[in-house]
Amino acid sequence: MKDKIIRFSRWAQKNWLALVIFLSVLMMFFLCAVMASWLYGYWSNALSGTHFELASCWTGITVVGTGIAGIVGLGKAAWTKLSIDSQYNSPVGEPPPYSKIMPMKGVDEKRHV
Repeated sequence: MKDKIIRFSRWAQKNWLALVIFLSVLMMFFLCAVMASWLYGYWSNALSGTHFELASCWTGITVVGTGIAGIVGLGKAAWTKLSIDSQYNSPVGEPPPYSKIMPMKGVDEKRHV
């Protein structure tokens, strides 16, 4: 199990930008679903008097918006670190090695290469 976690973390380190984009798009789908339910509730309240609680949708929008901000904030932090490492800690025109981006402490690198 430990080896699977280590392999997944290595894969995630190499594909972190794709993960951030994927999670952001997923959160946008959640936001669209909450907005669609709010729109349905708004119209059903007006046309049918269903007493749909519109405040619950505003809470959902706030939670999803906070999740999107968190994901994008973490992506921006990682992008900034990569930019600084590229600018100051590696030769011109070469990307920094992944071990400098996010070192994996406690892992025997010779065994898991």
